[in-house]
Formats: sequence, C-alpha cells, structure tokens
Amino acid sequence: MLAAIKAIDESSIFNHVYHALLDSHFLPIGYPNDFAYWIIDALHEPVLAERLANLDLREFHDTEALREEIVRIIDDYMSMYDVSRRADIGQEFYFIRCISVTFPTRHVVTNMNEVLETIKEIDLDTIFYYFIASRLLGGEHYQELSRWIQRNDSHELIEKLDNLYPYGFANMDALRDEIVRIIEGYFWENI
Repeated sequence: MLAAIKAIDESSIFNHVYHALLDSHFLPIGYPNDFAYWIIDALHEPVLAERLANLDLREFHDTEALREEIVRIIDDYMSMYDVSRRADIGQEFYFIRCISVTFPTRHVVTNMNEVLETIKEIDLDTIFYYFIASRLLGGEHYQELSRWIQRNDSHELIEKLDNLYPYGFANMDALRDEIVRIIEGYFWENI
C-alpha cells in the first residue's frame, strides 16, 4: 500500500480521502477516509487506522502535501510495529482515480447577495467542487471564485471560507449551512 500511495496519481489520493464527504453513508463514523477504513477492516491495525482517520485536512492546501503526510504516518508506524499482515482474498485495496467533469449551471452571480442566494440552492456536488475539489486539485474555478469575492468583497471572507474543515460537519448540507452562516455573518459585520 505504501509503495502505491507514493506512486499513484494525486487525484487518487484526493478521491480516497475526500469522496466520503459526498458518500458518507458508505464509511463508518471514525474512519472518514478509505485508507483508514481499509487498514482497520482488512489489516486490523487500529492504531494506524486511527492516525490516518485523524488527519487534519485544514492543514493541506494541495494533495501532494496530503500524500506526504499519509506516507509519513505509514512510514512512522511501520518503523515501530510489525505490519506483515496481508489482506484476505477479496479484501484487496483498489485505487481509484478521480476525474472531475464540470459544466455550467443556470446560476450566474454579479454581487455577494446573489452569491449567498445561489449557495443556498445549488446542488451539493457544486459546493463540493468549489469549496473542496477545485481548491485541492489546483482548479482554476476555486481561484476564480476567490478572486471574484476579493474584488467584490474582502480577503477576510475568503480566509474564513478557506478555514472550513469539511469533516467537521455531519454532511454536505451542514457544510453549506456553515458557508451561508459565514457569508451572512460577514454581511452583518460589514453593513
């Protein structure tokens, strides 16, 4: 697993760590990423699984840094413990790449009030793309949104939105609610 994590496409790292935000009903609470879940389920290594489950994703602004931290955690663990156990047949880990497909929606905004109203009604996949996927996968859309908010509003608002920890919410609806709360709070503070 360690050798594969070092070599795979960064979109695969992203997929196995972040997809649970959209598919949270597939992973048990406490193991919010595929790596941690597989390590506890197939290899029965609870200490390592816990370490991978506790990654503070706010610290990573690109997937390469996230990969390096995952590698460091696994390397450290392997240097202290015997991890010769193999997954049983049928429990192998299959790496999956992430490919983003984007297309325009009917929403176009020209001011922060429109941004707020649009965020309240757009689908959760769009929230995920703009606030998580695009940012970590080097997407221009996230940078475009950030630059637009800065031109039309404030660096302070971007900083608050950037500091959101996606796993701190029960689901993407709760994340959307927090985004709305931050923008509304900013409006109230700056009227």
